[in-house]
Amino acid sequence: MPLSLVMHTGGEWECYLYIAIVITHCDWRRVNWLLSASKFLPRRLSFSKICDILVAYLNAGADKEYVGVSEVASKSDVTLHNISRNNAFFKSWGFTEESEKEPGKYKLTREAADFAFAYKIDPNEASTRQRLRNILSKDEALMRFIERIKNESMDRNSVLIELPRVVGDLRADKVGLNAFLDLIAYAFQIDWLYTPIKPARKPTLTPEAKLPKPSVRKFEKKIMPKIAATFEPRANISINLTISPNITPEMLKEYIKALLRAYDEYAQERIEPE
Repeated sequence: MPLSLVMHTGGEWECYLYIAIVITHCDWRRVNWLLSASKFLPRRLSFSKICDILVAYLNAGADKEYVGVSEVASKSDVTLHNISRNNAFFKSWGFTEESEKEPGKYKLTREAADFAFAYKIDPNEASTRQRLRNILSKDEALMRFIERIKNESMDRNSVLIELPRVVGDLRADKVGLNAFLDLIAYAFQIDWLYTPIKPARKPTLTPEAKLPKPSVRKFEKKIMPKIAATFEPRANISINLTISPNITPEMLKEYIKALLRAYDEYAQERIEPE
């Protein structure tokens, strides 16, 4: 009896593969082989988020035992929904394996755990890239395509157009497609395929946002009384005082005392030579 088989991908029903089969023991083994051989591209994930999820699996203990997606989400900045709908991607490329006894729980493969640990320590280390390259190199079609990219020096746009056909997933979205290309460029060190990074723009200050000028405190200068002294040949001295309104009576007293002391010193100097 013909039967249409639909694969469930963690939270969403998507008709990726329809297989008309006759239910026999031999046919089911063929179906399992086809499902394991199918490859999927990421769904709405950037390259950095893919690596973040793998590190989150590691932190949740998935290198040793099967864990639920909710446990992974608690260790990551990626939402539960985004992790769940990418189960097929991680599983198809050998990053994770699903528990047969507890469907919906996943465990990192040994190679993926090694990569996640190395990426957590130093993502720019050559050996970290090599660990990811070991995982992706198991797909012969992808390896042939990478050789073609290098030999023909294909640009990013050309690779993006052909990559879904090479992988066999024509339902990929643009975000996930770019993420997988970044994954390839990172692992195989294809420098010219990296996503170009726009230089940070220098912030411009609008008239409203201009920095205020530092305020300078102005100190009022105290006006000292102008003193005009005229000395006559004799001991009689005439002193004229110009007093400002800012001069207090106490200040005036001090000024007069100072003048008297100065006069005493002057008179004493005149007496001593005689």
